[in-house]
Amino acid sequence: MRLEDVTIALRPRLPWEAVDLGCAMVRRDLGRVLALWCATVFPVWALIIVLLPNDPTWASLIMWWLKPLYDRVPLYHLSRRAFGVEPKFGETLKQWPKLWFTNFLPALLWRRLSFIRSFAMPAQMLEGLRGSAVRKRVKTLAVDGGGSGMMVTYAFLKLEIVLLIGLLFTTYGFLPESWEPDWSALFEAPDAVGLDRTPFVWWYVSCYMLAMTVVEPFYVGAGFGLYLNCRTRIEGWDVELAFRKLAARLTTPVMALLAFGFLFTSTVMAEDVSKVTEEVLKSPDFEVHKVKTWEFVPDKIDLGEAPKGDFSAIAAIGQILFWSVIIAAVVALIVYLVKNLQVFAFRAKDEVQFEAPKVVMGMQITRESLPDDILAAAMAAWDAGNAREALSLLYRGSLSWLVTQRRVPIRDSDTEEDCLSHVARHAQQPEAAFFHQLTGAWIQTAYATLPVTRDEVMHLCARWPFAGKGGAA
Repeated sequence: MRLEDVTIALRPRLPWEAVDLGCAMVRRDLGRVLALWCATVFPVWALIIVLLPNDPTWASLIMWWLKPLYDRVPLYHLSRRAFGVEPKFGETLKQWPKLWFTNFLPALLWRRLSFIRSFAMPAQMLEGLRGSAVRKRVKTLAVDGGGSGMMVTYAFLKLEIVLLIGLLFTTYGFLPESWEPDWSALFEAPDAVGLDRTPFVWWYVSCYMLAMTVVEPFYVGAGFGLYLNCRTRIEGWDVELAFRKLAARLTTPVMALLAFGFLFTSTVMAEDVSKVTEEVLKSPDFEVHKVKTWEFVPDKIDLGEAPKGDFSAIAAIGQILFWSVIIAAVVALIVYLVKNLQVFAFRAKDEVQFEAPKVVMGMQITRESLPDDILAAAMAAWDAGNAREALSLLYRGSLSWLVTQRRVPIRDSDTEEDCLSHVARHAQQPEAAFFHQLTGAWIQTAYATLPVTRDEVMHLCARWPFAGKGGAA
């Protein structure tokens, strides 16, 4: 790295100016940066999807956790371009494995949740430091730019969320109907609806992957811009570069002439050096950028010399009072918990003492009130033209089995919706899914007076999940 080859204007900047500089560097090479991102990140995402085709939630979590590795190839390209080197696409890809596996575990473990990740990554990756040297270096740089690095992380996190929400709302209308879950049924009984929501979640993960692809390279560039600005301010890169350019302009004859003049007239030489120094300091490279701030400083009041005395007795009394209050508060808390123990006790006896109701919504659900073969009786009622009686037998038989065998806490005052919620929480998933479908058919027949087809009734009888294929208990 040579300061003479730098392709950006080195000068102390305000933090958001440095962030804008980093984003401008990304915009300058956006095509190459996105191509490198696609070539290094997309294959990893494809591998994760192949390994976890039915677990989009875990896949998205792994994709998010590997973010620090994705940032390394774009940072490598930006750092080379900043110092006058234009790495070729193939050369950068050759560095890909080395970039990812250098400091692999620290990046994914104790440094993963760092709030200054993009600001600290250049120091961890480009300076060739290891172990405690990295921590000391980052700590030194964070004194000047750590707060700005945290604000950059916060700002780009919000940008990523906003872009993700925009993509979700924009593309939701293009989803196939088979991908969309039944929202009403999902909110009523999420455990009972046997729907495959995997395609819907994969759609969400795809939008998140696209949002990350757009935002993350600029996040890397913003952190790199802050890093360059921090080193310029701390190490005086702008001053060093100006002196190197000045030294390059001084030729050998000029140096000889200055040496000859110095031998004969030191006074004239001193005046020439002073003039040259003034001209150099007037250069724009040495312009000092100042920011005025206002700070309220209260008037100083001379309180005189504090009186001296022995306060040991007062301190002892204070300690006694403090610990007395603490002990009294602990004792009061213990007494309160003992007196109100029944409030915090786990009511396991409620389940043991649960008594199955005999009547629910005016319908008898005892075993004695039901026929021996519920399915045969339901089909006979259907063939006789009594659809309401057929579905009533199936509904009553299901309730009878659930309250006696599964101990579902249904009360005699519960409605169909209350029964559906209890079954969703306490019954097994196949039983809950069947009861959800049966409840819809029962409500449709009993209250809406809408016809139910024979195929639907036959389907319900075929899916009957309770004991004995016709028995209620």
